[in-house]
Amino acid sequence: MLRYDTRGDASWLTLDRPEKMNALHLDGWQELRDGLDRAAEESRVAVLTGVEDVFCAGDDIALIEEAETADDVEELTDCLYDVLFGIESLDIPVVAAVNGLAYGGGCELVAACDLAVAVPDATFALPETTIGAYPPYAVERVAETVGKKRLMELALTGDPIDADRAAEWGLVNRVVSDDKLDATVGEFVDSIATSPRRSTRLAKQHAAVGAANPGTRERIRGAFQEIRTDDECRAATKRFFER
Repeated sequence: MLRYDTRGDASWLTLDRPEKMNALHLDGWQELRDGLDRAAEESRVAVLTGVEDVFCAGDDIALIEEAETADDVEELTDCLYDVLFGIESLDIPVVAAVNGLAYGGGCELVAACDLAVAVPDATFALPETTIGAYPPYAVERVAETVGKKRLMELALTGDPIDADRAAEWGLVNRVVSDDKLDATVGEFVDSIATSPRRSTRLAKQHAAVGAANPGTRERIRGAFQEIRTDDECRAATKRFFER
């Protein structure tokens, strides 16, 4: 699911599940969490990207469909929480190299990263509500980046936006041609690596102060539990599999 390699001062974490558009199952989220922790120990920067022309299609929808008990929901939400909110508290900056579609949890990963560079054909969407779920990190944090009305457009309609609009809204820093994606990310890495580790870490972590209060994890668990016990939400998830 996850390829890990080191390029100079950066650890590159590549989502590698092309048959599922790099969608993350539970093991994938756990691999990503472990990979980010490893990168924080070994490198100055972590870079997150995907194989082929897809960044990440989000959660494997089977994860949501199979989360039926309270224990299932707790395991799922804790894993999502640990990765998405964990990026904010990681000791090193995380850069998203968005090489294509970023939907659902993939879009949330982009939002959680400290910096993001996208190719022109990249698209971004939060379609969770249309399939009887919801985007937990986005509703807690993304309004601070794009504004509430724009977040609501993404979260309530599920409609995608293109890379230029994502840049206009502040979801990504730059849009560059496909052949310049790695080089532009490398420029960010090189610039970050010239600064002292301590000042970089403090700048990043102080920007995230208040990111997650003690009740956030419990609130997300409760929301997922309510969704998974609601007949209309479960029916919407089932319809997704029948397409």
